[in-house]
Amino acid sequence: MALRQHLTFIVHGARADRPELRHVVSWVRRRGHAVDVRVTWEAGDGIHLAADAADRGTDVVIACGGDGTLNEVVNGLDGRDVSLGVVPLGTANDFARQTGIPEDADHAMDVILRRKPVRIDTASMNGRRFVNVSTGGVGAEATAETPADFKASLGPLAYAITAVRKLAGDDAARQASFTSAGFSLETEFLAFAVGSARATGGGTLMTPDASVTDGLLDLCVIENMSRRDFARLAMLVKRGEHLGLPGVHYAQLPWLKVSATEALIVNLDGESVEAQVCDYRARRADLLVHVQHLPGEEPDT
Repeated sequence: MALRQHLTFIVHGARADRPELRHVVSWVRRRGHAVDVRVTWEAGDGIHLAADAADRGTDVVIACGGDGTLNEVVNGLDGRDVSLGVVPLGTANDFARQTGIPEDADHAMDVILRRKPVRIDTASMNGRRFVNVSTGGVGAEATAETPADFKASLGPLAYAITAVRKLAGDDAARQASFTSAGFSLETEFLAFAVGSARATGGGTLMTPDASVTDGLLDLCVIENMSRRDFARLAMLVKRGEHLGLPGVHYAQLPWLKVSATEALIVNLDGESVEAQVCDYRARRADLLVHVQHLPGEEPDT
């Protein structure tokens, strides 16, 4: 890699005053790199700022925030072969956790400066790109309904608490059809996940067999069941031990269409959108990113 690089930090506005981030920017500049810092204030800012940085010739665009900030930056880099770096400053940091990127900002910066970028798959839903997992049902609705201050104080536990509250109601189940090449399922479900990578919701392995290098989407659908059975299953889902169990459908597919009887809240890397028809596509090897290791692989020794 070049001795001196042009780096652009895309920083979530709520994280802009973090002392560790200010320290990282200072020492990177002292090492001779050119550094631009851009701060997001509204939804969508990260997309435009990342695209602009790439078009202006930056070497690396660095997402400084949580998985939602990462998602915006990834979408801003769509169609631009500029590498992505991650300084995880969010609640769950699912992508960073499964790729060995340290939570410490200095050490995360070391990954960006010392590791050559690798090329990985992404996926898209109705044209919007994601790198981790897209979910619908109880988990996605819980994420959308969890207040920001609740997440800040409790971290990933906040999502679990909101999900339990959702399950206590009588309207948690949704109806949809799932279709792809050689695959068809119509069912009432409590949750589904479409994974390019493996982990979502603070490390839950809902798509445990997903690979970011196989050009496929991993689909997991959990049928409607009693709240007691779902609570038992959720413990296994957390560890990725639910495949093959009753009420669980799992498939690896090149594309997927989800058609629901009503609009669904769908989560993409922490970002919530609403859609009644979800068109998922696998996108092979279309992102350059600095990581310690790929999801599911052992860290380098």
